[in-house]
Amino acid sequence: MNYQPKPLKSNENEIVYEKKRDFLSAVTSIVKFPINKKEDIQKLFKEVVNQIYKVISATKVSLNLKDRMGFGALTSKNDSKIIYVPINLNESNADICIGHIKVEKGRDQNIEPEEINFLETMAYVTGLKFQNSILELVLYEGLVQTLKVLVNTVEAKDVYTKFHSQRVAQYSLGIAEVMDLPKEERDTIKIAGILHDIGKIAIPESILLKRGKLTEEEFNVIKMHTTFGNEILKPLRFFPQERMIVLYHHERWDGSGYPEGLEGENIPLAARILAVADSFDAMTSDRVYRKARSFEDALKEIKDLAGIKYDPYVVNAFDFFLRKEYLR
Repeated sequence: MNYQPKPLKSNENEIVYEKKRDFLSAVTSIVKFPINKKEDIQKLFKEVVNQIYKVISATKVSLNLKDRMGFGALTSKNDSKIIYVPINLNESNADICIGHIKVEKGRDQNIEPEEINFLETMAYVTGLKFQNSILELVLYEGLVQTLKVLVNTVEAKDVYTKFHSQRVAQYSLGIAEVMDLPKEERDTIKIAGILHDIGKIAIPESILLKRGKLTEEEFNVIKMHTTFGNEILKPLRFFPQERMIVLYHHERWDGSGYPEGLEGENIPLAARILAVADSFDAMTSDRVYRKARSFEDALKEIKDLAGIKYDPYVVNAFDFFLRKEYLR
C-alpha cells in the first residue's frame, strides 16, 4: 500500500501562506530602506532587527558589526538556543564577513529550517544594502564637496561676501539646536546653510558685483537665485529637503518675500530659520555701500521685525543663541 501524505488543513495552509508573506514583506522592507546619510545606516540595522522580530518568535535579536562569526547554532548554559548568521560583503568575488545577526530562542522554542533560510536571506540583503549604502555615501560626500567649491567660487568674487555661507550655516545650526530639532533636521539645515546662495552662480557678475544701487530690474534678476539654486540641486536626488530651504529662504512671515510670497507657517520651518540667519549675517557684514552694523544693532532690528518679516519663535531662539555664544 502506497503511503499518501496527509493534505494540509485549510488553516495550516493559511499559516504557511502567512509565514511566506511575512518573510517576503520583511526582506522587501530592507531592500527598499532609504539610505541618504550616515545615520541611515544605523537605522537600517535597527530595521533589520525589528523585521526579524516581526517574523520569528525569539527572546532576543541583535546585529553586531564588531565580532565576525561564521554560521552556527549552539546552546548556552541556560539551555537557550542561539544562532549566528554572518553578514558578508562580496568584494572581487571573495566574501568578507563584517559581522553577524544573532538570534536567541528559549529552550522550548525550535529553530525551524525556513527560519534559518529567512535569516540567511536577511543577512545577504543587509550586506548588499550596506555595501551599496557605502557607495551612495561616498557619492553624497563628493557631491557636497563639489557644491561647496561652487559656493566658494561665487563668494570669492566679492570680498564682502566671503565666508557668508559658512556663517549662515553656523547661525542656522545654533538656532536649530536651541529649538531642539532632531539631528537629521539639524544636518539638513547645516548643508542648506552652506548651499543657500548656490543659485548666484547663474547671476551675471555685472549685477552680482555691482557697486551701486540695483535697479528694480536688476533686483528682480538677483531674486532669481533661489529658483536657480533649486534647479541646480534638482537633478541631485540626495538633497530634497535642502532644495526646499534654498528655494524658500527669502520668504517672509508677512508674505512679502519671494519667490512665491508664502506667509507664516506655510513657509517651511527650516527656511524660516535660514531667513533669520541670512538676514543677520547680511546686516553684520561690510558692504561696498555701507559698513557692517553691530551685533546688538542687527539683533534689535531682527527682534523689531519678529511677527512681520520673521517667525517670532525662531527670533526668540536666535536671540537666546546669540546672547549665549556672542553677546556675553
